[in-house]
Amino acid sequence: MADIPFRTRVLTALTAALEEITPGNGYITDLSEFNAPDGQPMKRVYRGRGFFGASDPCPMVAVLEPPEDAEAVAAQPALARTTPFNWRLIVQGDVQDDKANPTDPAYALLADVRRRLAMERERKDESGKLPDPLGFGGRREKNRIEELSFGAGIVRPPDEISAKAYFWLGVTLKTIEDPLFPFA
Repeated sequence: MADIPFRTRVLTALTAALEEITPGNGYITDLSEFNAPDGQPMKRVYRGRGFFGASDPCPMVAVLEPPEDAEAVAAQPALARTTPFNWRLIVQGDVQDDKANPTDPAYALLADVRRRLAMERERKDESGKLPDPLGFGGRREKNRIEELSFGAGIVRPPDEISAKAYFWLGVTLKTIEDPLFPFA
């Protein structure tokens, strides 16, 4: 994977973790791939997809960066070669709403996503001692994740933003990046 940037690998690992949300793994929601009516495999978890349409099957989840992250855009130049950076992300989940209680399915999906992220937050390296969120090798690597945190999330009924009930969940990854080795 020497030709894939660190941040893309992180997003790939995060989406892979979310794809493990299935009833077979003890969750309420199923975020595994499925076959569309035309027989083609279809994902339920995406990187960088900002919108889901009314015809998209649910549930679906996307991992995005906020539109403007002041820390990332206006940060002072790093004085050291590698410095910690809080990388803020948004997990957005769309569900088919319940007609009587439209947000109930969104709360279920949000709970499953938070549970899966909590498992990643608690992951340890091979020694079993050091934190290793998303399995990036702990503190031995040039580019690494040192901490994963997330908020409570918000749930909304269908509105002008989405034709389906949805949630937004803020996720922060404390990363260490070496700009001389972005592919390491």
